[in-house]
Parts: sequence; structure tokens; C-alpha cells
Amino acid sequence: MTDQMKSGENTRIAINGMGRIGRTLLRLLHQESLLKHVIAVNDIMPKENLIYLLKYDSIRGAFNAEIISTQNGFSINGHEIAYTQQAEISKLNWKFFSIDLLIEATGLFTHSTEANQHISSGAKKVLLTTFGKDIPTTVCGVNHLEIKPETQIVSPGDCTINCVAPLIYLIDQHYGIESVHINVIQGYTTRQELLDAPYKGFRRGRAAAHSFIPFEVNIAPVLETIFSTLNSKIESMSTRVPVSCGAMADLSVVLKKHTTAEEINSVIANASKGEMKKWVSITYDPIVSSDVLGNPHASTTDGTLTKITNGNHLRLLAWFDNEWGYANRLLDWIHLLQGYF
Repeated sequence: MTDQMKSGENTRIAINGMGRIGRTLLRLLHQESLLKHVIAVNDIMPKENLIYLLKYDSIRGAFNAEIISTQNGFSINGHEIAYTQQAEISKLNWKFFSIDLLIEATGLFTHSTEANQHISSGAKKVLLTTFGKDIPTTVCGVNHLEIKPETQIVSPGDCTINCVAPLIYLIDQHYGIESVHINVIQGYTTRQELLDAPYKGFRRGRAAAHSFIPFEVNIAPVLETIFSTLNSKIESMSTRVPVSCGAMADLSVVLKKHTTAEEINSVIANASKGEMKKWVSITYDPIVSSDVLGNPHASTTDGTLTKITNGNHLRLLAWFDNEWGYANRLLDWIHLLQGYF
């Protein structure tokens, strides 16, 4: 155990929002013997429905623990967690639970004025599970050391940002970047429709399990705040496909220097054995999306698909588990922030 973890061994954690990320994080904390830190969770669903969704998961399988209802919440292998059902975060009372770190996992309250309501309710720090609207994004392996002990709200980006940002960082450091186009090919989410229905973005309203559905995503502005030299040089989109989990980032990068596919793979391989071993990996096996499920890395570059055209046009594809991989990034942040309590 590191000195940093020792200093936060009594950290008290709460989770607001028990959707895919909230429940996956809870499973990971149980796996890592850190569940004792979780004091309370909040969601609007009935408690018995939450217990059922924790016990049985179509992607992760059955939860390897005894989960039972209690008077004030539920217990997992005897560790009791308080459960509240409050839709308005201003009415949550984290002071009552003496919460040090609040995981804001709804994906809804991403403006500083909203996240600060958790601070006003008694939490000492807030960790978002996406990028914030007006909060600087800090990504593990890129700029996470910019977080200071006095920082109250941390915005770690989403699963896609955590996949591509370390790769962009490595490529830019070694070769320089003229421009980047990113297409994130990902399984459908709860923000899509299973059958055709009205939706403000027409394509998202089409049947998710029936079609490949392309639409714009707003990660380019987030990446440009992380990489200021790439301002106006990044474009991004997403293509949702009929699988329930698993994703691939398809990067088309124009480099400032000429190189080879072998050299690009070598740079990533060296990083995966050194300073970025927790975050990036590379494989030369002919894997498919289901093979990456349960992989804790932010990205796994498919070395067999790395291509260079005309000496400086890079095609790079990286796999990631958009749930489990991202939950591991939240765990990285929990370890880091524990050192500040």
C-alpha cells in the first residue's frame, strides 16, 4: 500500500447516479476490496430495482457477493450502504454521512454551479464521470498532475477522451500533429432508442439495435483545451453500432514528421511498459470488440491495423471497454484524491 493510499484509508465515498458507470464502479470497488469506503448512494430508481440490477448484469454477469435489502439501504457481504432517492441534488445531505468524495455519476450535473451543490451539501470533493461544461478536463497519463490538493471538483473526461488523449499526447510528443480526425465506433447507450421514436437528434431516434448510427460528438473542444496547440485541428464523430458494450477509436492523424507504422507501434509499446502502463496497451492479436470486455486499460492499440500513408498520414485504431476501462480511470482518481484527505 502506498503512503498516498494510507493517508486516505478512512476516505468516505458516496455515488450519485447508479446507471451503467455507477454500478460498474461499485463492482470494481468490491473487486479491489475498497467497498468499505462506500458509505451511501443516491438514485431515483426503487431500491429493490437497484439491488436486482446490481445482482444481475447482462454484460458483467452475476455479482459475486450477497446483496440484501436493509432498513436504510442495502448490504454487500455485510457492508451496509445507505440508499437515498432524491432527484434534486440540492436536497442531498452529504454532511450527514461525512462524505469526503462524491462521485457524480448521473452525467447530468456537469456545470460547476451544479457540481458545487454537492460541496454545499457537505461533500469535500466531487469527481465527475464525464467532462464538465466549464471545468478543466484532466486525463490520467496526460495532465492529471495539474490537480492540486485544494481542487474541489475534478472533471476526468469520458471514456472516449481517456482513450484518445494519451495516444494524441504520445504522438504529438514524438512527431507533432497537423490535424486529427476521430471516429469513435461504440455500442449503443441508454440515450438512444430501441425502436424508432422522436428525438432532437433525428439519427439518435432510430432503432439502436438495427442500424449503424453516425452522429456528431463534442469531444473536439474538450481535447483542444487539453492540447492548446491543436486548436481548430481536431474533428470528431461517433458511430453507434448494434452491440451492448465495447468500442474502438479510429484516429486519422496528419503528422509533422515522417515515420513508419512500426515506429508508431514501438512508441506505444514502450509507453505501455513505462510511464503509461496503467493506461495504454498494445496487441498484435486479431481481436474483436468482445475480446476487450473487462480490459482495465483506457486504450488497447491494435498494432496489426496501424498504417502510414505518404510517410506522415497515420491511421491508428484503439480498442476500449467503455464501461470497465472507464471505471478503472475513476479508481485511479479515487486513489489520487485519497491522498488529499
